[in-house]
Amino acid sequence: MDENEVLPGSVEENTQESKKVKKQKKIPLFSAIVLALILCVGVFISTFTIMQTRLDAKVAEKERELNRYSKFGALIDFVEEQYVRGIDENELFEDAYAAILDGTKDPYSCYMTAEEYEEYSSDRSGSYVGIGVNVIFDSDEGVMRVFRVTPDSPAEKAGIKPGDLITKVGKISVSQETYNDAVESVKGERGTTVTLSVRRGQKELPFTVTRDVCPTVEVIYEKIETTAYIQILSFRTTVAVEQFSNALKKAKLDGCTSYLFDVRNNPGGDLGVICDILDQLIKKAVLVHMVDAKGNDTTRETKTDAFLDAPMAVLCNKNSASAAELFTADLRDNKHAYIVGKTTYGKGTMQTIRQLTDGSAIKLTNRYYNPTSNVSYDGIGIKPDLEVELPGGPDSSHYLLTHEEDTQLQAALDYLRK
Repeated sequence: MDENEVLPGSVEENTQESKKVKKQKKIPLFSAIVLALILCVGVFISTFTIMQTRLDAKVAEKERELNRYSKFGALIDFVEEQYVRGIDENELFEDAYAAILDGTKDPYSCYMTAEEYEEYSSDRSGSYVGIGVNVIFDSDEGVMRVFRVTPDSPAEKAGIKPGDLITKVGKISVSQETYNDAVESVKGERGTTVTLSVRRGQKELPFTVTRDVCPTVEVIYEKIETTAYIQILSFRTTVAVEQFSNALKKAKLDGCTSYLFDVRNNPGGDLGVICDILDQLIKKAVLVHMVDAKGNDTTRETKTDAFLDAPMAVLCNKNSASAAELFTADLRDNKHAYIVGKTTYGKGTMQTIRQLTDGSAIKLTNRYYNPTSNVSYDGIGIKPDLEVELPGGPDSSHYLLTHEEDTQLQAALDYLRK
């Protein structure tokens, strides 16, 4: 082999090849830059088009809203300027806000003024200012009947007893028409007094009671034979959870072997409260399905595997509503309890509350809520396993009966005895 011969792969040849490669690489790089510019322009045009479309849609939506509000404003202005009898502007607007919610035709949606919302919130605080009695309207007597007096309350200290008939509150003579006003008149500021006329037997007795802070009573426990009889008056406040837990503890200490839960006339309450109570009774399960306006289904389950391992029954009637129905249906669906009484009210919707900047609030139905089975009872109610009428017909009240006279209570106890 000649020493000066140029061999393949030498430095000179590699240098020449490298130059060729560099020349070839210039063309793809240029093309890539041009292509990138074209893509950028395309993306910009597409993005601009999408943004313009969205902007046009938003403008159109705002125009529609403006037209609605302009109409509303024009109507208000016209009434204020032209109405011959004169009108209060604030009252006119308050009525208009209420009318918007009334327009839903939903009995559970409403507008609340700041004062109404404050009162609504205070009723759910776990305490209230009053005299400490639970009452119902006695249709036979046409007056207010006391069926429970809170221990150590102003009413108990004044000498008012269960079974007393309140015929007059202040200047209000109690009747079917004035009953609600009379009930509200019992409430008032702490330290003020309310005068009551009370019929006890054949006597009419005067009472002057000083209002004070009274604890809200949501749950009442009583032992009947070996059964824990637990009345749940409502699920409105977290106090109900504490009182229910205490009732279960007391029943265990008392040696109760079965449980009877009474939700008759229970109007319902808060979702968190009912779930915390059911969590103490039911095995691991879905407690509620919440279905919104778009059909989205969200669930809430029991927090633990703990449950009440004992025979159970539930008493319900036509006034058992909302959370009381969820309570009844969940115990039924999970095969924990036997249901006795009458078909329930049929309210399977949930409301949300939004407070506005001026302190007023809107309560709006925003979801259906279904029990473990995910079968809605809204507008239908829950039919009991055993239907039992009270003596006196469908409009009679169990509060006016002794335990022995209460046919629904006795039927549930008979089941638990077996």
